[in-house]
Amino acid sequence: MNPEAQAALARITEDEWKQIAVELSWYALGVSRHLRWRTRNPVELPGGETVGSIVSLAIEKVLKGERSWDPGTHPDLRKYLMDVIDSSLNHLATGADNTLLVSLRNEGLEDSSSSLTPDRPAPREEWLSRPAASPETLLLDRERASLEDRALELLIDECEDNPVLKKMLEAMFDGYEKPGEISEAKGIPVKEIYNAAKRLDRKCELIRRRVQQETAKPGIGREKL
Repeated sequence: MNPEAQAALARITEDEWKQIAVELSWYALGVSRHLRWRTRNPVELPGGETVGSIVSLAIEKVLKGERSWDPGTHPDLRKYLMDVIDSSLNHLATGADNTLLVSLRNEGLEDSSSSLTPDRPAPREEWLSRPAASPETLLLDRERASLEDRALELLIDECEDNPVLKKMLEAMFDGYEKPGEISEAKGIPVKEIYNAAKRLDRKCELIRRRVQQETAKPGIGREKL
């Protein structure tokens, strides 16, 4: 961290930090409401994150120097932190935990489509003007989010014994999507990634069926993938 930034941060009082955190929380919530979340909740986000944790992480990154704030280039600290929050929320929204099993979200889990490539949402949508959801809709949203969590848990478990698939999932959770990006991040030949992607698609499809069966008949035995 450059000395100018260090000195500027040191001058911020505890009360000022509290006020900054409040302002950033409202900002983060506004951004989150414009993004598509599998949780259907702009506050409780995938990966156990919340709007509050995203704000705390942004501040922590600046204080620790993980994000190099330069007061000379970016004199408004709040605006700089907003940019960090934008980056974190967009990364989370397009990450595998939010998008990998988007096909399982379809009505009644009846759509059999699945894909290695996540269904990347547009960062800005019309969600701000979305009408208030009814209690019945909120209940269905929670149930669907729970099913998606279960499916993701099963997929991770099924890939545990396959080194290539495990590395592919790790890369996708880190935000890498294209085979070339995964290859570079994990040192796996691109051709091998393409071959493994077919097996990953098959696992996604069979997991979709298993979750559908578990919904109809709780406690059903594990399907061999």
